[in-house]
Amino acid sequence: MGEAKRRKDFVLKGPCPCASGKPARLCCFDGRDWHKPPAVLGLKTLPSAERVEKCYMKKLGSCEPPISGEHIISDAVCRVLMGDGEFSISGLPWLEAGEVKIIAPPKANCLCRKHNSALHPLDDAALYFFASLKSYLERDAGSRHALISGHDLERWLLKTAKAAAVSKNLARGRERLSGAFARDTTLLDMLDDPRHWPEGAGLYCIMNTGDLTENTLRFQLQPLTNDDDEIEALAFNIMGFRFVLLLEAPDVNRYPFLQGARFRPSRFLISYPASTNWLTLSWEDGKPHEALTVQWVQNRQGART
Repeated sequence: MGEAKRRKDFVLKGPCPCASGKPARLCCFDGRDWHKPPAVLGLKTLPSAERVEKCYMKKLGSCEPPISGEHIISDAVCRVLMGDGEFSISGLPWLEAGEVKIIAPPKANCLCRKHNSALHPLDDAALYFFASLKSYLERDAGSRHALISGHDLERWLLKTAKAAAVSKNLARGRERLSGAFARDTTLLDMLDDPRHWPEGAGLYCIMNTGDLTENTLRFQLQPLTNDDDEIEALAFNIMGFRFVLLLEAPDVNRYPFLQGARFRPSRFLISYPASTNWLTLSWEDGKPHEALTVQWVQNRQGART
């Protein structure tokens, strides 16, 4: 018991893995569980101002010009994905099928300065998630732990998809999509507050135990549409891990690959022979959540879930 208490005190007094700079006992650890609350964006409480027509949040009536010139994928996340290399892209409606093009990270130009700034906490959460996952997959540097709100990651993925849609950079095959979402009327509510997500909507891991994933600096986005060509779900590949973000309750008849999918994984455990790294996602939906265990497979330069 003495050793267990010493380990607990060490964790309590150590830095919180959410990167706040505070001791864990004063931040996200209660002595038993880790919990990172989602960021409070306050989109609906921003002071009234004007409407900037190109801003997709203009109906809030709180725009502040000019258009911000934000990137479709957050600039800091792009830098993580690029590493020491270049930014390449494929699957856009203006590219040939299978063509990969090296370009500067594309911009969306669909948010005013105030609303882009209001969403910045989601960019910060995504940066910490991508940078931590990249670091844990690329090298064994002893046991490490990072903690973010899973709701912030979900909302960043939705924000990214909305920017790609509004800027007309989403396609099915070579056919450009209109950019309409099935839940366009409630999308701002979903971005603002995780409690506005429908029951069963959210992030699903669609990988199975034993699947081999390639360690690659890749972020892929594919829209899934309904019969009216409205986006109702989004498929993501995040550094080799496959997810679907549902904006509605799951329908396994329509999307059979959701059968057995893990809803809102609680933790990525990246296991090396002599150490384990934890990337914890914190949720506030009152449901049980499974961990996603990743075992390094040295001779394949990849990882097995």
